[in-house]
Amino acid sequence: MRNNMKRNTRIKLIALFTAIVLWMYVMAVVDPEDTKLFENVPVTVTNTDELQGDDLVVYPQSDLVTDIYITGKLSDLQKISEEDIHISGSINNPIEGQNYLYLKVNTTKQLSYEFKTDFIVVKLEKLIHKEVDINPDIVGEYKYDVDTVTLLQSTVNISAPRVLVEQVDHIKATIDVNTKENNKLTQRVKLVPVNAKGDEVSGVNLEVKNISAEVTFLEEKKVPINIQLENNSEDVTAYEVNPSTITIKGKKDDLEKITYINTSKIDSKTIGSSKTVDLVIPKDVTSDEKSVVIKSKDQESSVQRLIYKKDELELVNNSKNVNINDLNIPDNINVEVQLDNNTSLSKSDISLYIDLDANNDEEKEYTIKYKSNITFKNIKIIPSVINK
Repeated sequence: MRNNMKRNTRIKLIALFTAIVLWMYVMAVVDPEDTKLFENVPVTVTNTDELQGDDLVVYPQSDLVTDIYITGKLSDLQKISEEDIHISGSINNPIEGQNYLYLKVNTTKQLSYEFKTDFIVVKLEKLIHKEVDINPDIVGEYKYDVDTVTLLQSTVNISAPRVLVEQVDHIKATIDVNTKENNKLTQRVKLVPVNAKGDEVSGVNLEVKNISAEVTFLEEKKVPINIQLENNSEDVTAYEVNPSTITIKGKKDDLEKITYINTSKIDSKTIGSSKTVDLVIPKDVTSDEKSVVIKSKDQESSVQRLIYKKDELELVNNSKNVNINDLNIPDNINVEVQLDNNTSLSKSDISLYIDLDANNDEEKEYTIKYKSNITFKNIKIIPSVINK
């Protein structure tokens, strides 16, 4: 049994060796033919100069590729790779729209080829040249302070397939004004073709891609606020405004004409303790402030004065029947009253008195006091104290 196994192994080895020898013979002497498929091989258009002369371009842009069968001796096929295959084609009588690109390949005489298809359908678009307006697009912190923008040129020539040129609405020049050290700013800006929505249209060629832009900023001026009351006869000096001045921005000539900014007209009865009032900003200028706060002014001229005679004082707790003429009281007593509103007062609203029990014999003076149903912001009695 063991000898038979050894004998079979020897036979197998002989058979394998014989097969190898035969294969080497076939490869070295016979060298059979075979066919190999190469996929997605790049294709070159040979008559691009003719297309450019007719202002035609391939659109949409895409990689032109094809599949090819190469047939030849097995030994030759083993030496060839995709980089060795050069496929080209030309478009005969090119027109705008669909065209046929007929294919050919450069190969050695020992190899033959066959395409899966002998042509590729290629779409050509007319190359359009057009002059398009450049529109500045101002961005940044000081965009609302810009007065004028001067571009080195107002239009630029573009070229692209017809379908792309028809999408271009204008050329956008984005100007960034995040700094404003001086009244002028010069910078180099990029030009971008955009559609009506402001989105970039890719694939468009521009004659120039960057231009210079000069930005001039608005002038600034600080002016006072002028209060306008509906009743023109009222004294506006009885009111104060906060802020009392604002900064306006505009062209120099426009600013020179403005010396103050008015408030909108307001009924003084609606002011109360304070009221927010809109400003009337002229159309040729701007301001960050849109409104101000008006309130009554705390001033001496708004204090009401009442004059009392000596006999208008009341003596309270007069157990000793003191006669008012026996007291060292002046003929006139002044009372100055300040209220939170513009209410008018009369002497009937305030009564003056002296509390005799509040003073003992050792004290050398009497205090004049008052009674009233009205709450005062401030009250002053002159004199407030009298000597015995």
